[in-house]
Amino acid sequence: MPTVGEFKDGHGEVYDCEQINDPMVLVLNVWKDISANLCTFEQAFSDDGEKRWEVNWIAVDTRIPDRKLE
Repeated sequence: MPTVGEFKDGHGEVYDCEQINDPMVLVLNVWKDISANLCTFEQAFSDDGEKRWEVNWIAVDTRIPDRKLE
């Protein structure tokens, strides 16, 4: 299924549906705290029509400064 959503003002939300075992679940991917050196990513599943979300992945990505090779 296609992913739909948008990024706006340093925050992104995109949705898609995936089949996990038997039922289809709605997947929410959120990017926040986006800057040149940092961003946070969260993924959550909902199998009840968005009444409840189960966050199953959180990642904080940090840019590592370039190192000069000797």
